[in-house]
Amino acid sequence: MEPIIHYVQQMAFRDTNILGVIAWHIVLALLIYFIALIMIKIGNRMIHHFLRMQTRLDERRRQTLNSLFENILKYTVYFVIILTILPLFGVNIAALLAGAGVAGLAIGFGAQTLIKDFFAGIFILFEDQYGIGDWVMIDNASGANNVTGKVIAVGMRMTSVQVWTGQIVYIPNGTILQVTNYSKDINLAVVAFNVGYETDADTALHIVKEVLKEVSEEDPNAIGDIQILGVNQLNDSTYTVEATLQCKPYSQFSVQRLAYRKLQERFLARGLSLPFHREVWMNGEFHAAAAKSDDASSVT
Repeated sequence: MEPIIHYVQQMAFRDTNILGVIAWHIVLALLIYFIALIMIKIGNRMIHHFLRMQTRLDERRRQTLNSLFENILKYTVYFVIILTILPLFGVNIAALLAGAGVAGLAIGFGAQTLIKDFFAGIFILFEDQYGIGDWVMIDNASGANNVTGKVIAVGMRMTSVQVWTGQIVYIPNGTILQVTNYSKDINLAVVAFNVGYETDADTALHIVKEVLKEVSEEDPNAIGDIQILGVNQLNDSTYTVEATLQCKPYSQFSVQRLAYRKLQERFLARGLSLPFHREVWMNGEFHAAAAKSDDASSVT
């Protein structure tokens, strides 16, 4: 407040038309602001065009870097605007910067978490651990462990992940312990289910192979080879059959659902029932009839 009062007093002694001078400075400040907005818009287009020319970058990486560079440009221009406009109203920039340096040193000791988030964000972006549009599972130390969803924003301080139910989880970069990226390479749809011992293993494996071939033809997410792993485990009343199918990043769950539905239909069509838990309840009439039968057999 004191620099503004000093500015008004200075204008009053310098020029009798103080309102006109102040109005001119306000107009000049607004002009500088609008010029800065135009510069930001032009700069964003240049960044977008430059990244489009980088053919080695995929779309996911390009969007992430575009967001990062646009934020850096925006905050840099805003900082320059402030340093340009404040002297028009009598603010001593040198004293302000000196005070900011001392204050920044004090804030730095108290904002170590923010600094940690900032540097962690730099490594995440430049190491390309994940980007916008990736499906990831993030294990972090902030209490929201194992957040799985789609990355919608990657900032210098925070990562935003939208989970499958629609909520958006904001995770500070400095708290991220481990990242599982499902979008980096192809995934495997693992199909494993139990079959009763009354069903021949070769028959069950043949049905699995037929069904997975149909899935690979119908679902565009299934893009790779089929591997029939065979009988994977012997259980008390069933044995476990397992197979895999290569598919596009983070599409393995939809491929698995389609495969399981077709397998259930195919087993029913062949008259082969999948094992399920059964319970038999016997009432008193059954026990009485059984007792009479036993007595009759003992008399004869």
